[in-house]
Amino acid sequence: MKKNIVFSLMSIFLIFSSCEDAIDIEQPGELNPDLTFETVNDLRLGLNFVYSAVSNNTQIALSSIWCDEVGIGFANGGQGLDGEYSFVMNSGSFQPNGIWESNYDLINFANRLLAGAANVTPNSDEVDQYNDIVAQARALRAYGHFQLLSYFSTDLSDDNALGVILLDFVPSITDQLPRSTNGEIFELINNDLDFADANLADNTDVKYITKNFITAFRARMALYRKDYVNAQIYAQQVIDAVPLATTAQYPLIWADLVNSEVIFKLERTTGNSLIGGLWFSVDETIGGSPFYEVGRSLFNILSQGDVRRNVLVGPTSLIDPDYATSTDYRNTDILLLNKYPGSEGFNRLNDIKIFRTSEMYFIKAEAQVAAGQLVAAAQTLQQLRSNRYVSNLPSLPTYASAQVALADILKERRIELAFEGHRYLDMKRLGIPSNQQFDRDPRDCEAATLCVITSDDYRLTLPIPATELAANAAIRQQQNPGYN
Repeated sequence: MKKNIVFSLMSIFLIFSSCEDAIDIEQPGELNPDLTFETVNDLRLGLNFVYSAVSNNTQIALSSIWCDEVGIGFANGGQGLDGEYSFVMNSGSFQPNGIWESNYDLINFANRLLAGAANVTPNSDEVDQYNDIVAQARALRAYGHFQLLSYFSTDLSDDNALGVILLDFVPSITDQLPRSTNGEIFELINNDLDFADANLADNTDVKYITKNFITAFRARMALYRKDYVNAQIYAQQVIDAVPLATTAQYPLIWADLVNSEVIFKLERTTGNSLIGGLWFSVDETIGGSPFYEVGRSLFNILSQGDVRRNVLVGPTSLIDPDYATSTDYRNTDILLLNKYPGSEGFNRLNDIKIFRTSEMYFIKAEAQVAAGQLVAAAQTLQQLRSNRYVSNLPSLPTYASAQVALADILKERRIELAFEGHRYLDMKRLGIPSNQQFDRDPRDCEAATLCVITSDDYRLTLPIPATELAANAAIRQQQNPGYN
């Protein structure tokens, strides 16, 4: 995207122009970083813009609507029925464009801040603050690159596979940059994380980058790369540092009343985007015009006594025990999404959780399966479940094989991480080894022209967006397999 970015130290506004390419952003007349950032305080203000570019809305929409977390709501006015709900995916689809552009916005903002920081000399009493600002910016740049790799690389465990465009500088309008390999991108990510880990201030505010963020990030990244030994080490470090929420605390997380087990979140307040607007027109009640509801297949694996059932499904829902034979299914079985119930007195407004301790238990369990420790993996999952059930806790599972164990981990991830943006990548990684595929109830399939795709489908890697291909000649021959 060619974007004209103007930092004003007086008004702190950003002015954007229309787009051609997500990485070509330097324009004539632009206020350069060396002029914009003259003091450490300027850098602190600029860091706020870097944080403002972190977004997970498109990822959540992809995992909930394109995947199998939702069914069509009784108030649906055509949303998703033009193809999104039927696994349509191409280089012009909004999901790859949204994920590509938002993460390169984040990377570009971070690079501009870092370029400006290179020209700022802190006073002796500002050195720690200066290093902390640079550390946070580099950690966010690393996160943007990792998000892009996760969606646009075919195999994160292959360092020689094509990754995305490596961007560790402020590009000019004439730059044409190809995709780098995964190994090259991961080298940048690890260098950024190493610097951040060594220079972050001692901060525990989960709205900002912390040491726990770095460790959780490393755990997820190691898992995706199939580096199971380090994945387990990092996951355990987070588990030891940030306890799981209790059953009493768990519902309060989603009303933004507590930060129990939250490692990093995107704070949303008045004037920010409404995450609940992905599924509801008005609010999270039966009168709130839901275009999407909790998918029946997801609801069917929620157990009585599991605190997550009432977190996922709202109190004004209508649950039809005979839904399978109902002649008016969409109006007799209404499963209202409740994970984002609103906060600060505003419907559909909630903070977006990026890392939570529960994910670390799944990472640990998956690493244990990779090591052949099936009993230990079952015990790890049971520890999580014991913090989620107020009654009727399932007995400790026994796994006959790694495939069975991975299927159980995938099932538990589907419940615990529902509507948080994980399902697409979970199926990309675990669908084949667990012998699972997307799962929509037959009644929810009635609204779809295609209801199931196999776990090896090419659409489980996103296409490079058409806008990038059109503007960047260096990447045109590097489209992902399966896409024209």
